[in-house]
Amino acid sequence: MSLTSSLVGCGDKPLQTLETSNQGTYSGSLSPSGQFALVGSIHHGGSLWRIEDAERLYNWNHSADQYSSIVQSTFSTDSKFALTAEKKRFVLWDVASGRPGGFWPAENGVLAMALSDQGRFALIASEDNNLRYIDLATQTLLTTMSHAETINGVAISGDGKLGASGGDDGLLKVWDLRAGKAVFAYQMGGEISALDLSRDGSLVFASRFFGKGHVWRVRNGNMVTTIGHNRTTITSARFSQDNKKLLTGFTARRMILWDTNTGDRLQNWRADAPLFWRPTGLIVMDVGFTKHENQYLTMFSDGTLYRW
Repeated sequence: MSLTSSLVGCGDKPLQTLETSNQGTYSGSLSPSGQFALVGSIHHGGSLWRIEDAERLYNWNHSADQYSSIVQSTFSTDSKFALTAEKKRFVLWDVASGRPGGFWPAENGVLAMALSDQGRFALIASEDNNLRYIDLATQTLLTTMSHAETINGVAISGDGKLGASGGDDGLLKVWDLRAGKAVFAYQMGGEISALDLSRDGSLVFASRFFGKGHVWRVRNGNMVTTIGHNRTTITSARFSQDNKKLLTGFTARRMILWDTNTGDRLQNWRADAPLFWRPTGLIVMDVGFTKHENQYLTMFSDGTLYRW
């Protein structure tokens, strides 16, 4: 395990570089608060990092005597809890104490997850093309929804009432989770590569592989703007707290900040090409805003994190 933290000048160079894994990762996610990174390393299992001082806080593995292959992870919308998943099991964690809050089986495999405020409600996408809405406090399966094909991504509102999902069937769906019914659906015309739902549930974003993405108002289904470019793939997206900006990551080491209302590009960053002994293709696994939203975070597929 290697760790470096360096401050450098402005421009295209990152302000901080944090290396969380020296052998690559299965998964990685950033907390909405911009304080923490959760990494599923190939050779070192799960770990929680505090970004500001580059401190590894906890090792999060599902068994005490072995490293877990954490294939999916996510933070709650208030950053107080986190979920980690192996193929057949997922675990809830308290971010402050590092302690597990419960273990659940996932017999159908886990492809994507989302977690509401206080870690109360979870949205779990499985390999059987189903989406399960679970009350973790009561350990109750509330509703089950579905796509025709593989589900690639999910998101949930802070109060846990609305969810969003997108899949290989090209459909973006926004769900009334308690009713188990879609309140909005849009056919993207291709497999969905990334999506996000604002914490207040008012806006949703989705993009397709090798194509553009769009922002809609959930209340009336009206499209607000178009984001991105043809022949590029957005791999991750996050709304700012005030919903005025959208941060997106791409397949080719790139991150762009957009104006949510106009679709104008506000800023862009691109990481240097990897060194020859590292993987040649760095994919952006997650993006995030720092606490005051004056700096930006990128987590790459090799476990490297940049603060810009």
